[in-house]
Amino acid sequence: MRVILIEDEVLAATHLAALLRDIEPSLTVLAVIDSVAEGRERWESLPTPDLIFSDIQLADGLSFSLLEQVRVPCPIIFTTAFDEYAIRAFKLNSIDYLLKPIEREALEASLLKYRSLTRPATDDVVRQMQEMLSGRVFLPKTYRNSFLIQFRDKLLPVKVSDIAYFDIEGGVVSATLFTRIRYPIDQKLDDLENQLDPQQFFRANRQFIVFRKSIQEAELYFNGRLQLQLQPLPGGSVVISKDRAPQFKKWMEEF
Repeated sequence: MRVILIEDEVLAATHLAALLRDIEPSLTVLAVIDSVAEGRERWESLPTPDLIFSDIQLADGLSFSLLEQVRVPCPIIFTTAFDEYAIRAFKLNSIDYLLKPIEREALEASLLKYRSLTRPATDDVVRQMQEMLSGRVFLPKTYRNSFLIQFRDKLLPVKVSDIAYFDIEGGVVSATLFTRIRYPIDQKLDDLENQLDPQQFFRANRQFIVFRKSIQEAELYFNGRLQLQLQPLPGGSVVISKDRAPQFKKWMEEF
């Protein structure tokens, strides 16, 4: 199997290549493309791969802007730290979508899915992928700008940009505004996470979704974790696990 990696993080590319070779010893990485610009420059000169692994958010733009301009000769497995790019659409079209950090079990399942494709099915996948890239199937997701919150005997319109963070305490989900006012929200955090712009909101843990502008600083915590200092101050600590810390750091760097 011959693959091309589209990935702008050296460590992520090295990790993925090592996992792939461990699972598939005969696998060959033909090239690692780290930007849209490099991809445009080198694409036509690269050998034809059997499979492409592509991050979505590269340093100089989305990989879609590269893939919609070049010939895509094979299926693509997307890898990303974010989940807002039409996950279900890719899965329904037999193209997997792996969230970082990539785990061996998930990667093995993706390769198994690839191997199970017959040649006609593979061609069909390519056609459907090209349709998505040309805009006929793939549509950018829109996110909430406001909430209509029922509080006592009133309905209050609240802008998303006025909300510092969402949290759950005692089974009740609340939105805390920058003005320190808290309103109960009749939704689950999981549902809210899918409605909020992931470039502005980050799921810190099971208890908190935080708005970028509410984060004053992130402190190094023991065992590789991070502790966030938010404004306004929450009722408890907001700790990011060791596994999610790299994802949070990349998210903050893209501010």
